[in-house]
Amino acid sequence: MNIIVFGATGRVGACIVEQAVQAGHRVTAFVRNSRSLKGSVQSSIGIGGQVAVEEGNVLDPSAVRAALQPGFDAVINAIGESGLKRSTIVTDSVTNIVAAMQATGNRRFLGVSGTAEMAQMTSLGKLTIAILRMTPVAHAIRDHDGALARLKVSGLRWMLAGCGYIKTGPRIGHYRTSLILEGGFKIIHPPDVADLIVRELTEEKYTGNVVGIWY
Repeated sequence: MNIIVFGATGRVGACIVEQAVQAGHRVTAFVRNSRSLKGSVQSSIGIGGQVAVEEGNVLDPSAVRAALQPGFDAVINAIGESGLKRSTIVTDSVTNIVAAMQATGNRRFLGVSGTAEMAQMTSLGKLTIAILRMTPVAHAIRDHDGALARLKVSGLRWMLAGCGYIKTGPRIGHYRTSLILEGGFKIIHPPDVADLIVRELTEEKYTGNVVGIWY
């Protein structure tokens, strides 16, 4: 498949690029500065390489639209911010990407969200999220809420990986996925978030859903 990844220099985004290449997909990495690409991703760039690079700012609607003009089988957004900071970067990036997708005919969107955006929760799940909304993590929850609202009315085929705390760590290779949040503190590592998203490219199991992922 031919895909483009926004946020390709981040912890999850870099893993998505690397794993997508390993899975045989053609990847375009949308980044502000190509020098910030690392490791095996950087080595795949160039003539004969498996990763193309598009430089631009996701907050610039014209740059996003230009990047999507060639057309892709899937658009992946892995842009995020620290959960403790006030930010609208996720909502703003999704707003620009969705508008550009609608204008250019790209139809499939995959991205990273939080467990608070999951549609179904047990009583303990609801209590967990209610508590989180009273902490500084509420900044990130509101940002992801805004992004989800844009996607729901977009008319696109979308899927989001609902993550709790994305803790830096290795690829475990096995994790749980669920459409129901049962509550409690959830942890997942960036390479396993990437695994779910790259698998979803071909499996298409969770279209129209925020699917929780945790150990």
